[in-house]
Amino acid sequence: MTPARSKANLSARSLPWAVLLSAAGVLAAHRPISFDLFWYLRAGNEILTRHALPARDPFSYTSFQPWINHEWLAEVLLALIHRVAGTAGLVLSQSLSVVVALALALPSRWRPAITWRGWVGMAGAGAALAIAAEPRAQLFSWILLAATLRLCLNDIDRPSPRLFLAWPLEILWTNLHGGNPTGLALLGLLLLARPSWRRAWVALGSLILTLANPYGVLVHDHFLGARASLPEIREWHSVAQALALHSVSTWSAATVGLLAMVALLLPGDWRRRLREQEGFRFWTLALTLFAVVTARYARFAPDLALLAVAFLARIPPADHKKSLARKSFVGPIAGLCLMSAAQLLSSNHLGLSLERDRFPEGAVGFLRQHRPPGPMLNSYNFGGYLQWAYPDEKVFIDGRAFTVYSETHFRQLLRLYDEPTFFRELERRWHFRLAVLQRAGRGARFLSWLRGQQDWRVVYDDAVATILVATSPTITATRPTGE
Repeated sequence: MTPARSKANLSARSLPWAVLLSAAGVLAAHRPISFDLFWYLRAGNEILTRHALPARDPFSYTSFQPWINHEWLAEVLLALIHRVAGTAGLVLSQSLSVVVALALALPSRWRPAITWRGWVGMAGAGAALAIAAEPRAQLFSWILLAATLRLCLNDIDRPSPRLFLAWPLEILWTNLHGGNPTGLALLGLLLLARPSWRRAWVALGSLILTLANPYGVLVHDHFLGARASLPEIREWHSVAQALALHSVSTWSAATVGLLAMVALLLPGDWRRRLREQEGFRFWTLALTLFAVVTARYARFAPDLALLAVAFLARIPPADHKKSLARKSFVGPIAGLCLMSAAQLLSSNHLGLSLERDRFPEGAVGFLRQHRPPGPMLNSYNFGGYLQWAYPDEKVFIDGRAFTVYSETHFRQLLRLYDEPTFFRELERRWHFRLAVLQRAGRGARFLSWLRGQQDWRVVYDDAVATILVATSPTITATRPTGE
């Protein structure tokens, strides 16, 4: 085969994958909806301004424990992106992260055989990551996970000192998203699957390097005491709960993961050919572990999808030459349709600005104008936005959860939502004078109860948020125009 023809064949095989990668990047360019984004920005700006990490939480009045800011470097990077390019820059960072992570997961030079399993895997993984993408530390973790997986697979094919590149990756990881165990898990599984002293040193060194952060071993310990409350946070739901809530991202990831597990278990010629591949034991261990962890915590569903698509893209067809000769674009087109359908079923909207109807912008406008006195009680989801958009008043709680608040404090909020009369006990302790509450969600019952109390009254109300103040003649009620 001439070099020109070889190059043409390579382009023909790579083009469909490049198209699907581009489609995933486009679908990831959706408006941010994460309530956590704003405490990321506030914390990043705080670090950039003071040139130091806060030892304790400066944004709330209910935190009395050291702040183990295990995502400090991610916060700084996101704050810098926002300073330079605003929300549009954050959205583009979502797209870039998804594309880079998927590209690293695919075989070198994007030369997988054309099989329907590869296309379905790419479509499902692309949809899972694109829909779940938000300006958070996970964007960096996906890239680092895919890079670590690439190092492991390259080392299986051709053992070399390049595996030691996992060390600088781990140093980055422990500061971008400290405590994330997925990279270490891959290196440990590689050692179990293909034992050697070199791989043992890489795994041990990576474990030690997780301490190369400002908090040392505490970066791992910060949430261990709160495991009983983790399932109360949506991203830490089990996969069954996430599927019941119609999480399109989790459905997409679960589909890809299931397809990969079937490839491992299905008897016959297909499995025999898979067993002939180098690293089949590594794939068995990795996919099984990530599937079990994802079943318990749906937060890891995109990570499972990354591993699954990397595996499915490497499955050889029954007749390699015949498969390549077909050059069929049916698979890529079907993949595009699947990704588009997932996007339509999700609640995401493409765009470079915020999802305005999700955040209490109108309520913050009222607060800035009238400045009612605190202390302020706020809904869990609103805490991050309030500390960023209205820093005049410290918050009661926000999405940082167990990194700055005690588990007792978090459980008290849950009790308040389920047992509104518990408010009186909290009121005696914190002396609330102001409440900024979410209209929808789990706290709706408490909001309805507080509306009916004679010593509290509504001063602002819109479709997103309600503001109430303790009885005071100095503030008059208002509603936004058009309500």
